[in-house]
Amino acid sequence: MIGVDESSSFLAWLKQKALPLWASNGWDERTHSFVERLSLRGEPLLEAPRRAMVQARQIYSYSVAHRSGWFGDGAEFVARAATTMIERYYEADGARGWAFSVARDGSVLDSRRDLYTHAFILLGLASAFETTRDPTYIAVADATLSFLDRDMVSEHGGYVETLPTGDSPRRQNSHMHLFEALLSLFDVTRNSAYLERAEAVRDIFFRRLVQAEKSVVVEFFDAHWQPLEGPRFPFEPGHHFEWIWLLEQNEELRHVDQTSTVSRLWETAFRAGVGADGRIFARATVEGAVDRSTRLWFYAEAAKAAHVMRSKYERFDCPIASDFLASMQARFLEPASSGSWIDEFDASGVPKVDFAPASSLYHICCAIRASDSPKNV
Repeated sequence: MIGVDESSSFLAWLKQKALPLWASNGWDERTHSFVERLSLRGEPLLEAPRRAMVQARQIYSYSVAHRSGWFGDGAEFVARAATTMIERYYEADGARGWAFSVARDGSVLDSRRDLYTHAFILLGLASAFETTRDPTYIAVADATLSFLDRDMVSEHGGYVETLPTGDSPRRQNSHMHLFEALLSLFDVTRNSAYLERAEAVRDIFFRRLVQAEKSVVVEFFDAHWQPLEGPRFPFEPGHHFEWIWLLEQNEELRHVDQTSTVSRLWETAFRAGVGADGRIFARATVEGAVDRSTRLWFYAEAAKAAHVMRSKYERFDCPIASDFLASMQARFLEPASSGSWIDEFDASGVPKVDFAPASSLYHICCAIRASDSPKNV
């Protein structure tokens, strides 16, 4: 693992505190579903709207935990959560696709069809299949992809952000996580159709999403994939780190030389998006930070990218993954209640929200699972 061995305090925290907390206080036994958030004292906030995306992320997290030996009885837990996710969100309002959010009693609160949500649904279904080997989850994933092809495909490439469509810009983030989900579906099934879909999204990345001489991942676009917010293109360093990791996850896609792009994304993010004290900023341009607030997930993704840069690009002059994880632990975990976290701080170091979102567990589990390469220690 990326500098996180069995004896480390970080892995011990995950196994002994975080996973048990979010499987107890973070699990609503009455509805067999995950809660959206905990209070800063670790109490479940049962009435907060529950997004489908969060259910899928928690399914991914406990699937990883089960397969990694971090959490006992994980397979049964994952199966219960995945079954409930399908029952409560899939075509729950009579329309095709997945509802965005429901109330505790299962009534649909937000019926929009959201590409970002569907990407994580696919990731959660792939994880559930990998853990349980129940083919139902792949059948539902295939039906979900058919829905995207039929109802959300864009004539300009890729998929629209939401249904009904509105004035909101297209986001790179949705397609990045769709790429992640398709790679996961391929990994667990070895069905080349998923790899072909992933390759199509990867091509959008190189043709549309990365700009400024391949040094910046643009966040927002118009309907025709024309980049917005130019010419400075404020970017999120955390998303640079995520793309660096994802682009290196599949050997079958290596026929495209991405060395210069990965190196430039790392250099831009690290130079403009990381402060002298190790703080990772929310947004930056190539000249420097434009939003100095910071969030937990930035450090998890930086750890994954640092592993790539060290183990595959032999960049020994940059921080190692465990540096970012140690920073995450000190900034976000240690000040919080046991097993939980403070998710976000503003530029002056004040917490921005009074709850702990369940969605952060996905990033933490991703980072610890990322690699067992000894080069990174």
